[in-house]
Amino acid sequence: MAEKESDKKAVNDADMSSDEVRSPMYAALAVAFIAVVIGLPVWWLSTTTYRANLPYQEIQELATAQTNCLIPVAIVSCLSEEERTNLDNFQAELNALLQSDERSILSIQYTIDWQTCSLQDQKILETSTSLAELDQSLSASKDIPHGQFTIYLVSQGYKLLQSADSFVGTGRVAVATVKDSIVASLIRTRLVNEGAMTRAYLNAAGVRLDKADADSMRSLLSTPGYELSFSLLNPQPDTYNAQWNIQEAVQAYLNPFLHKLSEFAEFTVNSQVLYFTGLSIKPKHNEPDDSYHVSQNALPLVINPVEAKLGSHVSTNPSLNFLLYIPRSRHLPLYITDNTGEPVVTNAFLSPRWGGVMIQNVPKPSENDTLPLTVEIDTRRAMEVFLAQLRLLIGIPQQVAQDKNIILASPDQTGITDWEYDVLLRSRTIENLATASSTLVSLAQLLNQIGNIVIRDDIADQVYQAVSAIKQGHAYLQGGNLYRAFHDSKRAIAASEKAFFDPSLLELLYFPDDQKFAIYIPLFLPIGIPVLSSFYKALKWMKTKTKTKQD
Repeated sequence: MAEKESDKKAVNDADMSSDEVRSPMYAALAVAFIAVVIGLPVWWLSTTTYRANLPYQEIQELATAQTNCLIPVAIVSCLSEEERTNLDNFQAELNALLQSDERSILSIQYTIDWQTCSLQDQKILETSTSLAELDQSLSASKDIPHGQFTIYLVSQGYKLLQSADSFVGTGRVAVATVKDSIVASLIRTRLVNEGAMTRAYLNAAGVRLDKADADSMRSLLSTPGYELSFSLLNPQPDTYNAQWNIQEAVQAYLNPFLHKLSEFAEFTVNSQVLYFTGLSIKPKHNEPDDSYHVSQNALPLVINPVEAKLGSHVSTNPSLNFLLYIPRSRHLPLYITDNTGEPVVTNAFLSPRWGGVMIQNVPKPSENDTLPLTVEIDTRRAMEVFLAQLRLLIGIPQQVAQDKNIILASPDQTGITDWEYDVLLRSRTIENLATASSTLVSLAQLLNQIGNIVIRDDIADQVYQAVSAIKQGHAYLQGGNLYRAFHDSKRAIAASEKAFFDPSLLELLYFPDDQKFAIYIPLFLPIGIPVLSSFYKALKWMKTKTKTKQD
């Protein structure tokens, strides 16, 4: 009886001992299971960098895609019966001269619509007494959209052309004699300016040119807006009381130009008068005419000292500064000289991508004058100079009459012709599309190289908008719709730059892998060692238990 009770007690003790061992082992297995199956996935998902999907393949395709620019041209034949017999040969030769390399990364193609001169156009050509009247009448007879133009072919010796071969008006109309080389040169170098388009594309794509291009170095890059600042520098307000009606001058001479470019960019105009502020120049005295001269090569050095006094601008748009400087009385009259020592006609100089400076000479006060001497500033002449400088700074190619056989009409009160506006839009469209593509490629490379950059959904939306706008811009450009192509290119560059410069892209760049380990090891090591140790003992116990059952 005693032996049975002893055996029963031993069995109970063994069961209790087994229960005491089993519970901690199962608890260790449960903790390990929760840590591995639930804890690790939750930690991994909660600490993983969120990266929205981006169209990497489309971005790469856009970077290598060919840019096709189609330019519609209408040629109206107003020739005599005798000259029309050779029109077929003229058409074939002109088409051959206008052909470009279709394999080039920038392909410029022309589509020519051959038309017969109407009775109205024929009457205008016969009754016009001047080129200005001819230009106005022909431009008013047709509504020609952006990016297109019409050339009227006239007979040799047309009365208004005199000794010239062609005439380009203020609109999108030109008149030329029936010479294939003349018409082809007129189209490619003037009305379209293929050189400006090619330079704009190469500069935007980051291609280094063998020869520096003056137009590209002078003008600002494409931007949605400009800040125009006009400043009158009067270093001697005690001597001169300068009066300038800048508001009226801007209204009369500058606003028509800015209004015509309203869809190209947004312009903001401000003005100021700076007293006791002058240019740090040391002119040379010219004794024969008792004047003072300063070389234009030394003038760019005077900008930095005066720039700090012009004030700062809160806008993100670039600022263009135009300074009208009244020389000190001891340096009057002051003239800017060119490399040959001759005075510059405008008495002004231009600083690339910064602005321009004009020197305004005023009468030197005599001994009997009451000071300060009141002087009226010729704002009309000043605005004419500043407007010419502004044209160059925003990218309108300088029109130099290199060929005496081509007559170029002077711009009207707007300061820019329609075909010049088209040249500007076409160059900026190509530049915007190429710049947007390059920006997206750089962004894609950056995101691929650095894997811990967060890509938020709003950034991805901007990238998709930029890709869509680039595609639409290329499609419109290839279809000859310059107006729509330009506006899509503006949307493309705005969206691409907004995505590239988003500040959230830099938030995780300050947490490299070594810093992550420095944070996680003190956090997980005290927890991980007991869990792993208990898990190891539990596995060992289960292995022993299984072996005991088998025995």
